[in-house]
Amino acid sequence: MFTLFLVLLGVLYSAMSASAESERKPSVFQVGDDLMALPEVFSVLDFGADGTFAADDDIEGQIRLRDSRYWGRLYLDGWPQSIQYFRAHFGLPPPRGKKRLIFAEPRDACSDLTNTDQITSDTILLAQRGTCTFGSKAKIAQSSGASGVIIINNEPGLDHLPGPDAHDIQFTVLSIPQPEGLLLESYYSNKNNPVLEGLLVPINCDDVGSKCDAATVEERKYIKNIMVGGLLNIYRTEKDGSLKKIGEDNNEYLIGHFGVKLPMASNILDVIVATPAEACTPLENSVSGKVVLVRRGKCSFVKKAEEVQAAGGTAMVVGSAGGLLVRMGVEPRWKGLSTTIPVAMISKRVYSSLIAEVYSGGSKVSFTDSAAVNGTFWSTLEVMTNGENWPRSEAFITKKRDELIAESVGWPDRIESINEAYKRKLPHLFKDEANEGGNIKIQKDDL
Repeated sequence: MFTLFLVLLGVLYSAMSASAESERKPSVFQVGDDLMALPEVFSVLDFGADGTFAADDDIEGQIRLRDSRYWGRLYLDGWPQSIQYFRAHFGLPPPRGKKRLIFAEPRDACSDLTNTDQITSDTILLAQRGTCTFGSKAKIAQSSGASGVIIINNEPGLDHLPGPDAHDIQFTVLSIPQPEGLLLESYYSNKNNPVLEGLLVPINCDDVGSKCDAATVEERKYIKNIMVGGLLNIYRTEKDGSLKKIGEDNNEYLIGHFGVKLPMASNILDVIVATPAEACTPLENSVSGKVVLVRRGKCSFVKKAEEVQAAGGTAMVVGSAGGLLVRMGVEPRWKGLSTTIPVAMISKRVYSSLIAEVYSGGSKVSFTDSAAVNGTFWSTLEVMTNGENWPRSEAFITKKRDELIAESVGWPDRIESINEAYKRKLPHLFKDEANEGGNIKIQKDDL
């Protein structure tokens, strides 16, 4: 009787498994004019794996947790936003450490790659979805010597890609959404842009869903310290045509939360002032191929970027209404995914200096990433400008102001912003000033 029970149980289990397999989404692909499909037969992903964060000193536990995660984010140096990825149902977890992103040639990675001379074990390949199976792409990409492949979806949404023809592959296979992939393609279409580098960071959400973060301490530190700004260098064109760098090395900028990576120091670019100054309507002057200076206010940041981009500008640099710098945002997020130019903010001081140089005979700029420009500092100062995160008593508010200024020696925009935030917090101390509270009120129409 017991034996019969086991047999019946086995039959029932087989039927349930067959039913589950039949319900799996197939891998649909096109060969010529025919659509073909391969069902997913099993998965390396465990969606029910324990999501408890490992202790900070438990490195092995962190790695085990990291390798069990089935989604994450791609963080690229200088790229304004992270890019969500899904792991495929086959292959290995994402490699650790910084990697370089290179597009496969041909782009669909369905035949032998022609750019293997650019590919090393520190390379992650980007490939377009379509033409052949995901397993075929993975095998061709693996043979190139890369450490992984990211497949760009060709329709809205994101999938855990099936690969029933490649479950023996020892290689990382991921997918990213179509809009982010198109943005990367647009960036790489400019051959002068440098290759992007960054980390693939598996994200863990604890079992109650209250905390989502990188699974390892190492990657959490990387995310916290990722550079979101740098220094703007100003050049004056001399009478003999040579360029002279002017001003101090303290002209800070912050990149926005949308757009693409800024060109770096080796690219010295022409600057022009937008007409109209706020760039809320189509530009009336020729800005093609130039960095366009735009004044903050009157419309959203993304609207300004749309007008600058439509007019052919190379990048948009927004002048703040004071010393305060913010990372320009866009809501909802998808609206910013059509912005294919870099966007950055500078202070009113730097903006005014640039305008003076432009109108006195021309100016050029370049951008340099700098860890000294701390996004966390500026976001904290933005909150304090709105009257929050100050001590309660007036004496301690003043003490806090003095401490911040002492930390900001040599950074004039920071000191100006600290003083303006202080004035807004304690306006009664400055009631006799004509410009009470400064002119750096956070503008709702910017977001």
